Order: sequence, then structure tokens, then C-alpha cells
Amino acid sequence: MQINAPNLMPGMQSTNSVATGSYMINKEENFQNELDAAQRKLNKTTKIGILTEEDIAQRNRDIKDASVQLEAIFLKMLYTDMWKTVPKDELFGDDNAMDIYRDMYHEELTKKMAMDGGIGLADFIYKQLTQNQK
Repeated sequence: MQINAPNLMPGMQSTNSVATGSYMINKEENFQNELDAAQRKLNKTTKIGILTEEDIAQRNRDIKDASVQLEAIFLKMLYTDMWKTVPKDELFGDDNAMDIYRDMYHEELTKKMAMDGGIGLADFIYKQLTQNQK
């Protein structure tokens, strides 16, 4: 026995399992192709002896940037949690716009703090990630 969905509920379309299956196969093939391309790129740049001094310097700059960004995220989380302890101010109102402004301000403030040295977390992370390099 086969149940035809449009007859049960007017206006609803039945699903085409063949089309859905081919869509999923295409989606999986696209994902696999992207994964293979990423793996080839990784293999090309991480083989011992292939990295040039400029490649190593660029990788170290990328690690430093990522370390600073991680410290900025940590500081923003710290500021956000600390701000929750401050009582709400009735003078300026307690609305969504003020919360958005405060959040944006804290994000920029913590980015600047992390770039200027912050609490030293970025330096520590950078040293840990680059300690085995020659």
C-alpha cells in the first residue's frame, strides 16, 4: 500500500526521494572535493623542508594575529561578565540600544587592549605554539 501525501493534506507536495537522494549525493561530493582540496593545500605547505623562511615568518605572523584575537575574545568575555555585576542606571535608561552600544564598545576596547599587550595571554599562547620551531 502506498500513501500519497497530497491526498491526505491538500496543498502539500510529496517529496521526491530520488531527487532528494541525488541532492544529498551531490552535496556529499562537493564536501568531499572541498575536503580533498584543503588536504592537498595542507600537505603542500607542511611537508618538512618545503617551507621557506618567508613561509615560516608568515605562519608566525598568522599565529601571532590569532593569539591576539583569542586574547581579545577572552577579555571581552571577562568585561561582559564583569559588566553584569554593575547595577542598571535609571538616568540613561535600560534599553536594547544601550546594550548594543555597550557590547560594541567593549569589543573594540578589548581588541585595542589585546593589540597593545593586554594581560599577556597572547604572548603566552604565541610562545607555546612556536616553541618547537627552529
